[in-house]
Amino acid sequence: MFRMRVRDIAHPGIRQFILRTAVLNYLGKCLQLQWDDWQNQRMHLRTLQHEGAKTSSSQTDDTDADHVDAATEAARSALVQAIEELRGKVSSTHKLLQREYNELFTYMMDKRELWDSPEYFKAKTALGAANHHLRMYMTAEK
Repeated sequence: MFRMRVRDIAHPGIRQFILRTAVLNYLGKCLQLQWDDWQNQRMHLRTLQHEGAKTSSSQTDDTDADHVDAATEAARSALVQAIEELRGKVSSTHKLLQREYNELFTYMMDKRELWDSPEYFKAKTALGAANHHLRMYMTAEK
């Protein structure tokens, strides 16, 4: 039984299923983590803007208000830069995941003789997860 399993995995088509499935799963997890970071930073920016407007309206001392405004502006500009970088990462990971999804799907359709292998079903599950990630985690420009 062990020899049969090793022989099946040695098939080049099976190895491709395993490799491409791993790449697809990895990109899906990366996309999810990057998208979560991007959304968290956007939420921090909204909170910072809301608190900045709140404190500037409640402060009466001009020197304190200038220091708070300068610190808030510096933090806001750093957050805007980080958000833009994260958006670019999310966008590029989304494109990579879309490309790998298309390549695995095409490869699976070409390998009809392997449709009964367990790796085929694992790859099919990975395609479903990738499709979910592609729909759920996209930038605002899409």
